[in-house]
Amino acid sequence: MHSQSSGIPFAQVTAGTRLPELRVTVSAAANERYWRAAGASHPLLEAGALYPPIAANLTVLCFGQVCPDAMIQTRQRLVCHRSGRAGAELVTSGVVRSRYEKRGRDYVDVATTVSSSDGVLWESEVSFTPAATL
Repeated sequence: MHSQSSGIPFAQVTAGTRLPELRVTVSAAANERYWRAAGASHPLLEAGALYPPIAANLTVLCFGQVCPDAMIQTRQRLVCHRSGRAGAELVTSGVVRSRYEKRGRDYVDVATTVSSSDGVLWESEVSFTPAATL
C-alpha cells in the first residue's frame, strides 16, 4: 500500500493507495462561477451555499497529488450530507478503492470525503482512466 505525496505513474497506482489531505477554500466568487457555469439559479446560491459538484473537482485534485498523469474522469457518484458555505476551508481526504481493467483499459476508483469544520459535506467516488488510452 502506497502512502506518499510524490508522483506515482497511473500504471503503478494500487488499490489502497492513500491520498494526501487536500485543503482548499472556495471563495464566494469562485463558487458563484460554478453555479452560473452550471446554469443554476437557486436561493441557496444567494445564501452562499457551496455548489456540491465541486466535490468532483476536489477528488480530481486530491488524486492528482499522487498521480500526475493525464486522466479522463469517466464516472462520478456524489452523496451530499449537508450544505457548506463559500469561504470555509474544505478538507478532502481519500483512497484508491479499486483498480481494474475494462474493455482493454485500466481504471481506478477513487473515494474521497470532503469536510468542513461543521463535519462531512460530501462523499465523492470518481473513476479514472489514463488519457493516453483513449
